[in-house]
Amino acid sequence: TAILPDSPEVLKIKEAYLTGKPIEWERIHRLPEYAYFDHSIHVNSGIGCESCHGRIDQMEVVYQAKPLSMGWCLDCHRNPEDNVRPKDQITTMGWSPEDQAALGLQLVEEYHLKPTTNCSGCHR
Repeated sequence: TAILPDSPEVLKIKEAYLTGKPIEWERIHRLPEYAYFDHSIHVNSGIGCESCHGRIDQMEVVYQAKPLSMGWCLDCHRNPEDNVRPKDQITTMGWSPEDQAALGLQLVEEYHLKPTTNCSGCHR
């Protein structure tokens, strides 16, 4: 009762299930071809999904919520304490500590974070 059984998106899922053919992936978050990005480095460093992808749990249709520009990435690399979180909270949407500044500084030290701002870190 909470879904629209005849909606085009639900029909795609039904068809994929019945035929065994996977749903074609539609890329939403785009980086230039010349930029290298590794999810695992960020996730293993305590950067939560929400920091880059926004609150996808509240999006009816997923869209690119953050600019993903070089300047935006460099801001985070220069100040990781603004975005780092406990590793058990990586996928928690809406997670917000009482004092991100203090916790962030503690986690940067605990995780030994030293994000590069060298060009070759992202451009290879």
